Amino acid sequence: MEIMSLASLEEEIYLRGLTGYVAAKRIFDGYKNIAIITYPDRICSALSSSLVSSLILKEGYRDKIARVYVYDENKLNDIAKDIVKNNFDAVFIAYGGEQKVSYVSEITKKTILALKNAGYKNSLLIHMRIWVATKQLSEILNDEIREYLKSLKEIRTFTGDLQNKLFLFHKVKIDNGVKLEKYAEEKITDEHVELIKRSVPPK
Repeated sequence: MEIMSLASLEEEIYLRGLTGYVAAKRIFDGYKNIAIITYPDRICSALSSSLVSSLILKEGYRDKIARVYVYDENKLNDIAKDIVKNNFDAVFIAYGGEQKVSYVSEITKKTILALKNAGYKNSLLIHMRIWVATKQLSEILNDEIREYLKSLKEIRTFTGDLQNKLFLFHKVKIDNGVKLEKYAEEKITDEHVELIKRSVPPK
């Protein structure tokens, strides 16, 4: 799928290296082993690799600290079952690199339903691109998904406050609506801010 971005591919990959480093500093707080479900494109793969490296920097270099799964609609149920079998503390969904916004929303919904059907009950971590693509989850929150997400141990996401050069980390609370409870923040560089601005698809 074509990249809808003002940034070059090289800039997009570099941006994911920066974002993975900063995001992993706080999105993984309290978690020791992580499953990452990524989309099989260059940019999502770059983010996933950066997240794993940053998790190792945070928690130490050891066996089975993380596992990366590649989205495949035909294998999604098997991926979800394997995640449950391995009892990961949290699942990070890393979509939104080279896919259209509507498609990101669609596959996020399918992924969450697969986790539900497999009996996954731990925590869910949502990439900021998914948070935007799903309009703060509102586009995918039918009754089935709402009740499932409410049953999980925790849901987290992160957002950008570019004016103040910050990543904000939130717990996602779901009831009648969806609200964020900020639990941490991390400074980002001027370069990081500019790359994020360039990476936003043209209006």
